[in-house]
Amino acid sequence: MIVHLIPSYFHLWHLPIVFLAGMIGEGYAVLIGSGGILIQFALLSLGLPLPVVIATDLSGCLGTSVGVISASPKYIWTNKKLLIAVTLPFFIGGIIGTIFLTKISPLLLTYILIAGLFLLLLNMAFGKKIVTKPIHEVDVKLKHLPLISGALATLGIYTNVSGVGSGTFVKVIFSNLLNLSVADGIGISEIMYVPATIFSFVVTAIVGLIAWPYLITLWVGTFIGSHLVAKQIRKIPDIYLQVSLAILALVYLCYLIWSVVH
Repeated sequence: MIVHLIPSYFHLWHLPIVFLAGMIGEGYAVLIGSGGILIQFALLSLGLPLPVVIATDLSGCLGTSVGVISASPKYIWTNKKLLIAVTLPFFIGGIIGTIFLTKISPLLLTYILIAGLFLLLLNMAFGKKIVTKPIHEVDVKLKHLPLISGALATLGIYTNVSGVGSGTFVKVIFSNLLNLSVADGIGISEIMYVPATIFSFVVTAIVGLIAWPYLITLWVGTFIGSHLVAKQIRKIPDIYLQVSLAILALVYLCYLIWSVVH
């Protein structure tokens, strides 16, 4: 039975706040990730219980995916092998994360993300210069598949347990391990998110963790913010996006370490 259709803590004045949080949060999330920080903070501040906050925020990301995909060029669909290679492990991880939303230790996942992000940042700093490839030329080699699949499966679990900052991590993986441009990686990642997000939405709605007035408002806000930014991002030279991504990945790493310490 679906509850929280009109939850007891709901007030009409909440909706403009949720709309702005969704539009602004997912607008900058398209560029750098971590839009969930603003959205979850806003929902918590309005009195929503934490499990409802996480479930509603994650389901709200469907608006972001539709916004980005609708603004992306059609060629992001051309490399079917790449889409399957990134979507399948992320979806499997997302299923695990949704089922064990309240049972998986966020602390353990945080430690794993800290280690992975640290290694990726080392590769960005001291590895070979990244030479981006067009999507149709990206080939997921068999020897790299376990690393990519493991990283994305872990990230799928984390995303459907918390999700804060996962967009930043995905962008670093796509840039470093798959040599995708930041703009192309954003389009591919949103396609990758859809199956896991739909699964999370259906399951959490059935068990009553969706705050419907907030979710519908989030869908509108996240769609508008992500669509507008996604239409402009390809005008920005990729080198600037790469530098911004490295800085934000470092900030995110510091945030993860701080969250463990405190």
